[in-house]
Amino acid sequence: MSESKETTWTQHMSVIDAADEIDEFELDFTTRSGPQVITFMLGDEKYGVDILRARELITYPVGAVTPVPGMPAFIVGVINLRGVVIPVMDLRIRFQLADAVYDRYTVIIIVEVEGKQVGLIIDSVSDVVHLEEEQVQSVEHLTAGIDSDYIAGVVNVKDTMVILLDVDHLLSARELEALSETVSDEDNS
Repeated sequence: MSESKETTWTQHMSVIDAADEIDEFELDFTTRSGPQVITFMLGDEKYGVDILRARELITYPVGAVTPVPGMPAFIVGVINLRGVVIPVMDLRIRFQLADAVYDRYTVIIIVEVEGKQVGLIIDSVSDVVHLEEEQVQSVEHLTAGIDSDYIAGVVNVKDTMVILLDVDHLLSARELEALSETVSDEDNS
């Protein structure tokens, strides 16, 4: 994630209302140029992905996910999104959390992994937040002995810990290759 910078400036404004009276006031504007993260819920935990990795958010298409035999359990199937076949991964299954109930809040975040689109099923979207690079804490010392390649770090946002995901490591090279072959087969049928 890139370094965050914040700039504030003041703008003098004049507004003429319906009675031709002029109101004068000053507005303070703040812009930030740093990493932004889409935060979302999986069970009781909050996760986040870099907003630049997200291509779009869609409502879970009940009945439109086509299962594909032979895929890992966390790949629940594929969807056809405007003519593009996209594999869909249930992050609850991938992270070995309790089974999800897909409802009206369930969302699929379409992310790009090595030039391929992959859908990530999440419980609900929470927020988009700006981060300072120094806010992100490493988890290397917390995850000894477990597979944590997909965790980019943790950050405290509004008194809530957010686990930042590295979408490039949600799938192994072998799993990504198998998905590519499956999607190619689906596109050709």
